[in-house]
Amino acid sequence: MRRRVLYAVVGWLFLMGGRAMAYPQFQFSSGTNRCSQCHYDPAGGGLITAWGRDEAGDTISLGGDGGFAHGAWTPPSWLALGADVRLAALYNDSGGPQGAELDAFPMQADGYARFAFTQQLSLYVQGGFRGDTRPADSSLGGRFSTLGDRVISNEHYLMWKSGGTGPYLRAGRFFAPYGLRFVEHIYWVERYTGFDLYNETYNLSGGFLEEEWDLHISAFTPPPESFPDALQSVGRRESGVVAYAEKRWDGTGMVALQARLGVGSEASRYQGGAVGKLWLEKGRALLLGEADVIRATVSAASAGETQLVTYLGVNVFPRRGWMLGLAHEFYQEDLAVKATAHDAFDLEVNFFPWAHFELLAFGRYQFTGTGGTGEPSASLVMLQLHYYL
Repeated sequence: MRRRVLYAVVGWLFLMGGRAMAYPQFQFSSGTNRCSQCHYDPAGGGLITAWGRDEAGDTISLGGDGGFAHGAWTPPSWLALGADVRLAALYNDSGGPQGAELDAFPMQADGYARFAFTQQLSLYVQGGFRGDTRPADSSLGGRFSTLGDRVISNEHYLMWKSGGTGPYLRAGRFFAPYGLRFVEHIYWVERYTGFDLYNETYNLSGGFLEEEWDLHISAFTPPPESFPDALQSVGRRESGVVAYAEKRWDGTGMVALQARLGVGSEASRYQGGAVGKLWLEKGRALLLGEADVIRATVSAASAGETQLVTYLGVNVFPRRGWMLGLAHEFYQEDLAVKATAHDAFDLEVNFFPWAHFELLAFGRYQFTGTGGTGEPSASLVMLQLHYYL
């Protein structure tokens, strides 16, 4: 019976891919000190634990049962299941002559399963459809014109973990721990640091989890080109090392240092940065930020450029079930060229009316800085309906 369930779940996963990330805003604001308390992933993200499901119903949402299938059925102890479905509608004006774009589409359809072979050893599998709206073209992203072409497994890994705290080791496909790890991939601190949508790598990763600190070190490489599209990534093909160390204090704040070295056949990136969060209980507000300096080099030209990307935001929780966010982003493609600076302002409103449901309104205004390049401003408004099983 156990084997039949396992086969059925794996088949279901590949009929349900988007981004298996977390809500970094819930660290401290929900009374949870460590992201790994709510997620099976040691760095947070993806399938949520029993603790995370309790938090969803008792703390984050206005009410309801956060358990799998709303508590109608509890999987056996060796099996954890979940799913994410997102529907989106957007208004996008890039400032070009083509004018504004209006669209509505299924943004995410993911299924997750975790199989616990022992208390320490587990297998994690995620599968789904690529939420891509672009027209067909010759690129990898443009080849997914049919439903079958969109099947993908963003994450699948085998993990040994000593317990809630202590050492762990995992191998497979996932994002190496780095940065704030937002759900939305639009943020520049993800797009320009090697963690853009569908850019998961194969990793050998390990570290330590403690109540007041985490340490993660990962060696990564892109999927081999011989792998099918369902297991391929997009973006630069680099191999290298990622390190992330986080220190927390008093359940109210954290500071992390991070570094990434990615080497490719044509170009390489060397980067380092910091992440910070601070919970202000009196104002029910969470301050969070990230800054990364990137040195990008081109092998053939023996040339390179130094880049800077930052995020600074505040999220306010005025009452249970609501989260309001305001952020400023900055990205400079080359610190030696003033005209390459870009700014963006983001406004986000999240409403969690009942466990398993989320309504999101997101707005963004982006413009070139003081360089005077004449590049037009751009604006985006997006509405989402999110349901998780």
